[in-house]
Amino acid sequence: MPQKAQTTVVLRDKELYVVRREGTANWQVHYKAKSLKRWIRKSAGTSNLNDAKTIAEDFAADTRAAERRGFPVVSKKFKAVAEVVSANLKEQVKHGTGKKIYADYYRAIDQYLIPFFGNYNIDCITPAVISEFDIWRYQHVGRRLKQSTQSTHNLAMNVIFDHAIEAGYMTEFLRPKFKNTGEAGEARGFFTHDELIALQQFLQKWTTQGRTQATRELRELLCLFVAFVASTGVRPGTETKELQWRHIEFIEKDDSRLIHIHLPQGKTGARKIIARHELWPILEKLRQLQPAYDGLSLDELIASKKKDYVFRMRSGERPYSFVNAFGDGIREAGMLTNGKDSQERSLYSLRHYYATQRLMEGYTYEDLEVQMGTSAEMLRRHYSHIEVLMIAERLAGGKAADQGAEIQKYMNPAKANMMGLIGLTTGIYIPLQEQNLDAAKELEQALLKSKRKG
Repeated sequence: MPQKAQTTVVLRDKELYVVRREGTANWQVHYKAKSLKRWIRKSAGTSNLNDAKTIAEDFAADTRAAERRGFPVVSKKFKAVAEVVSANLKEQVKHGTGKKIYADYYRAIDQYLIPFFGNYNIDCITPAVISEFDIWRYQHVGRRLKQSTQSTHNLAMNVIFDHAIEAGYMTEFLRPKFKNTGEAGEARGFFTHDELIALQQFLQKWTTQGRTQATRELRELLCLFVAFVASTGVRPGTETKELQWRHIEFIEKDDSRLIHIHLPQGKTGARKIIARHELWPILEKLRQLQPAYDGLSLDELIASKKKDYVFRMRSGERPYSFVNAFGDGIREAGMLTNGKDSQERSLYSLRHYYATQRLMEGYTYEDLEVQMGTSAEMLRRHYSHIEVLMIAERLAGGKAADQGAEIQKYMNPAKANMMGLIGLTTGIYIPLQEQNLDAAKELEQALLKSKRKG
């Protein structure tokens, strides 16, 4: 309770006072709100004590009535609440303690929500006001935003309302419902294996055509980045930006090597993946880009747990993003789309390539759920068409049983695709014996048997 001033008049002890501060003429009402468990202060707007007492009693009565009905007893402007929330989200993103989506939230708050809702009281935003916002946003942008963008705006609004409810500026009863009038975003374009091989061949030639050393180094790193994402399925940008050598671990198991990668940040936070053995040539080429590692083998570099970032150019500089470089590359290659539809390809298309190859290899959606950090239900929704393609390939194969079909028993096409991509990218081809020793032995026996029959 505040210390009583010399000009404090007690109307109800420990509940209601009128106070006149030194140097001011008007009285102030002090009321203890039970629902908030704190004191509320407001000006009575008069220097007359009797009028101030009446105003204080009326205010106390109105406040008690609002509390009984479940309405807020203190109101705040939307802008004041939203600015606090935005600043808090920015602080969490800055220090790496918040989710990646928080950056989208504070941008939505600053660019859309505060400009429109700023002067409204936080507890007076009704469905009608939400509808007005939808019209304003359409006029402001000049088009209807996609469903995903509108969902981000709605989620950001709810974060603001959560804070307002916790602070007592509004109640759950007053939280408005939101609408989403956006169209579903178009799916990103896919790469077939042949298309990705053709793109990688183009990018390697394109690298040598860069006008400056920095451009050539960026394109050189881009080639390795493309193969890395395609062979791990990580989210490009969100899960690769903070990746350091200390986050990678080699584990020897049953005459094979497993590569464990701890992704320090991403859409769903930090997570771990197991990369395929054939990823090591890409890591080796990334090691070779750094002169400081000339005296270290790849195994020694991994064991050293260095805090250096993995994706750095020869100069040691880290690209802010590969988005623009990749976009320029696929446009130069004439491969922004497949030429059959309007779905544009992006770095995320490499993640789709990974999922497609793994499904063709026999992985289940549940297997990929852990590896890709996306629910099996969502994966099934996006990649169910792959099952149709696999059935079509089996039907097209018929009952042919020539030497090629015999070899296919031992060499999985999807795995061979991945090996071909990595070999093209790095110039390092892993012998079948290292990929799968048992398969190599069986293949050798099958070829010998076929030769004797011939």
